[in-house]
Amino acid sequence: MSKIKLTALALTAFALLLPGCEREITGNVELADNSSASCFTCHSDQDIKLTVAREQYENSVHAAGANSNRNRLYNTRYQSCERCHTHEGFIAEVTGVEAAGDNFSPITCFTCHKPHSSGNLEPRVTEAVVLEDGISVFDRGPANLCASCHHGRENVLTLVVDSVELDSRFGPHHSNQSDMLIGANAYEFADYAYTNSWHSTGVTNGCVECHMSKSMHESVGGHSWTMENEDRHFVNLSGCNQSGQNGESSCHVTPLDSLNRVAHADFDGDGDVEGVHDEIEGLLESLHTLLELAGLVDEDGDPLSVVVPDADSAGAVFNFKFVEEDHSHGIHNTDYAVGLLQSSINYMATGDPNGAPATNRSTERLVSAH
Repeated sequence: MSKIKLTALALTAFALLLPGCEREITGNVELADNSSASCFTCHSDQDIKLTVAREQYENSVHAAGANSNRNRLYNTRYQSCERCHTHEGFIAEVTGVEAAGDNFSPITCFTCHKPHSSGNLEPRVTEAVVLEDGISVFDRGPANLCASCHHGRENVLTLVVDSVELDSRFGPHHSNQSDMLIGANAYEFADYAYTNSWHSTGVTNGCVECHMSKSMHESVGGHSWTMENEDRHFVNLSGCNQSGQNGESSCHVTPLDSLNRVAHADFDGDGDVEGVHDEIEGLLESLHTLLELAGLVDEDGDPLSVVVPDADSAGAVFNFKFVEEDHSHGIHNTDYAVGLLQSSINYMATGDPNGAPATNRSTERLVSAH
């Protein structure tokens, strides 16, 4: 085909397209350079970190939004709950600008981060968190964000007193992990020597070192914050077994193969040295039995509506809930959890927190102690 025919064909095709184009282009045409404000400043198709984080988040308890109805629109008494149970409430808490509007939503990425405002993924909360006793300070770097919500919400110094009246909500708020990790704000009996495990000081970045450690699956570790997926038999121990300079574990001398690591003593006094989870469960069961026999909790372990004459008995109830609500089965701070439970058991059985660990106790002895 000749050049003249090709040119004529091209011009004909161009003429057919003109009626469909309403734009008038004049002058030189250049692509706008918006690189400084472009999405690609932070995102690219070669960096999937944010995509992976989102997938991990979708496997988290936070993503489920199960308790996001804890807000004023559902019930006015839930207004104080908004700050940790909803995105809008948390933003109001950290900014000081009250939440308003007709919608409350679950915790999501922009609840904890504000990249479009700050230009980075730094957490919204970075400063240390003072616990409810007004004395204890949680300062574990990026985990301070976690601690801003995951603490007991009760001041043991003012809650546990003589002649206190219990109710079903007596004790620390659910998820008091920060208190447990640093060993603070539980009821400590006078003259009992409490100690803390290495986790209380050795895990410098707190929660994130284990719960956000490298993950082999989106259902554990990272932004799932989950240590174990029982359905798929995944356990994320990379944080526990992270390597030091010589390739050895920098946390556990012997790498773990289970979260229920073998305890270094028979804490519950049943004659067998079991996993920490099992030892703590044995202690909780013993204390539950004592508290139920004393008429302080029901069969489910919930405090009964009774007036307790002495603070020490109420303190034993507080410690029972403190260890139970931590949900780590003693892993976060094994020595502190064991001390709280053993001292409470001893007191309920003998009236002395340093008394001999009670085994095979009789009902008469338990009741006569109170």
